[in-house]
Amino acid sequence: MHKSDFKIGRALKWESIRWIVICLGFIPGATGILIRYLILRWLIGNSKGFFTILERVTILYPDKLKVGHHTTFNTGCWINAAGGVTIGDNVLIGPNCIIHSANHKIDRLDIPIRQQGYDYLPVVIASDVWIGANTTILPGTSIGLSAVIGAGSVVTKDIPPFAVAVGNPARVIRLRNS
Repeated sequence: MHKSDFKIGRALKWESIRWIVICLGFIPGATGILIRYLILRWLIGNSKGFFTILERVTILYPDKLKVGHHTTFNTGCWINAAGGVTIGDNVLIGPNCIIHSANHKIDRLDIPIRQQGYDYLPVVIASDVWIGANTTILPGTSIGLSAVIGAGSVVTKDIPPFAVAVGNPARVIRLRNS
């Protein structure tokens, strides 16, 4: 097999998966939830139990996403799992959230940023976490057990278990168990 054949095959696979994920996102209601589950559970790298994906959710590199039981992705979420994304059980992800596990490299000044490649850093979200609407979770971060992330927050560093974190950047304002 020639090297260019491998690149073409990989591009066709990526394109096919992207079409499937995007087209499934437009099926409304309970029918859409069931169809997305039945098809995406085969594309997602590792899932245990039932998960819910509402309309217009985009998942890049679903084979590098791990999803726990009873996790819900609300409308309009965007997940780039290129660097690996692990999500625990009973996680609620609000509408229009972004979970990103890759960043552009920017160290070299002699070539454009778009040609420098990527840094891949995993994102880990523990079980029983609630992520408010319009939250962005950046590469290399983890969110601890039973934490709550306020709407519109930007998670730039690890959030401890039972924390309530808000803002840009997200900072812990209290612990749920104190």
